[in-house]
Amino acid sequence: MAERASGDDLIAYLNQRDAQRMPRRPHRLPNETYAATDCEFFFTLCARERGHPFTDDGLARAIIEALLWRRARHQWRLFGYCLMPDHLHFVLRLPDSDTPRVNGGVRGFLAESVLEHLRDFKKYTTHLWHLQRDGTGPLWQKSSYDRVIRHNDSVDAAVAYVLENPVRKGLVERWEDYPYAGVVDDWRP
Repeated sequence: MAERASGDDLIAYLNQRDAQRMPRRPHRLPNETYAATDCEFFFTLCARERGHPFTDDGLARAIIEALLWRRARHQWRLFGYCLMPDHLHFVLRLPDSDTPRVNGGVRGFLAESVLEHLRDFKKYTTHLWHLQRDGTGPLWQKSSYDRVIRHNDSVDAAVAYVLENPVRKGLVERWEDYPYAGVVDDWRP
């Protein structure tokens, strides 16, 4: 019979294991930046555990529908999106109207940021995934990869990158043939 570890041994093991874990990457920009209306945002949201859940057509269409609903709800200008088998790219701009305020707890009332929108989007789409698959657990990674674009000519490159993703991966010859990619709003003046 294997010898049982003592409580002290277990605590030492857990402390050593936790010390080896990489800390969660914080967003590299201050939260108020994500409420800015004078720039564009380029986001990449990845599926959890490097899975390929978006190969399911029903889920893929529901994800895109939820993204378009968020656009309408928060009055984003959504320039381009592409849902790949394991991640979602999109480029957006927040509306110039007054930014709603949200309760930031001890930090007081803060400008609502696109991060709150993404949190709600991920929560909703995870719920849809659970209903479709009768599953549990997270659909998305906790963090997102994001970039703030401050000059309009950079938006051209970002949208082109998003739309050409299925071409680069060999899924289609023209992005227009990919069912989960599109341009919604024009970004050119």
